[in-house]
Amino acid sequence: MKGEALVKSVAKRIAQDSPKLADLEPAELEKLARVVVAESLKDDLRREADLARIDYRAECERFLQRASKTGSRHTLRSYRTAIEHLEAWCSKEGIAPIELTPALADDFIESEKAAGGSPATVQLRVAAASSFWTWMERRHAEIRNPFRGTRSRPARKARRTLAVPSDAEVKILEAEAEPKLRAAILMMSQGGLRVGALSGLSITGNRWNSTTKGKEQSGRVPEEAREAITQADLPLRAPFAGMTAAAIADRFRRLVIKLHGAGKLQARYSVHDLRHAFAVRLYEATHDVYHVEKALGHANVAVTETYLRSLGIAGE
Repeated sequence: MKGEALVKSVAKRIAQDSPKLADLEPAELEKLARVVVAESLKDDLRREADLARIDYRAECERFLQRASKTGSRHTLRSYRTAIEHLEAWCSKEGIAPIELTPALADDFIESEKAAGGSPATVQLRVAAASSFWTWMERRHAEIRNPFRGTRSRPARKARRTLAVPSDAEVKILEAEAEPKLRAAILMMSQGGLRVGALSGLSITGNRWNSTTKGKEQSGRVPEEAREAITQADLPLRAPFAGMTAAAIADRFRRLVIKLHGAGKLQARYSVHDLRHAFAVRLYEATHDVYHVEKALGHANVAVTETYLRSLGIAGE
């Protein structure tokens, strides 16, 4: 009965949307509608079969394990929380997460907003969930990121201009740091690496390779950083292995508190501000936003332009 109603509905739409076919007899329209419905069902069944072959739980854990390699507990917690919120919503709606469509992704975002989460919290959860689906999309041809292009995200608040240590302040940090921390500071301030990329860093010749935020990155090793790694008796193959991002950030934070208290720094900079200093210096030297995009490993130039604006620089 339901199938017959669907056929009649499709036949009616064919007559409305295709004027050239409107003159067909009702029986002919229904015959054509049956073919359309059958093909649609075949496509749906094929997609369901493709999705059924994906071990969602295993893929989810694999993604989280990869995220945890950065050593950042905050990043891992953000990803896990976002996925748990999405799975709870899907369970309530009676669907499997892997069946998520763009329309359902919008509904999930709206439910998060309605639950009273702050715009920043909802933004973070959507971004984390989207990262997982982008990762899935790269691994499975039948998957598309349902969060891409959504207009349901909360409006972003205007960001304050971020702190950027001057070249002189970076030099002070380098001079006052113990050898291992100095090597890390130089890789971040002169190579533009995130602190999360250091634990997986590997140096071969004059090139470095690492994984950050789930993406492979590489670049030229700054000569001063290479010398600092050698002077600290760290192996070039894996200089910061065994040192988590949290541990490096904590050492840096203690150094900054000490130097700020002594009046040697204008602000209590975070470890990520070294990357800010790298971005500012590189853009001022090249005025090439695409060059900065590549050096920072951003997803696209729009991200870099927003990043530069947050640092008080208008990308050209």
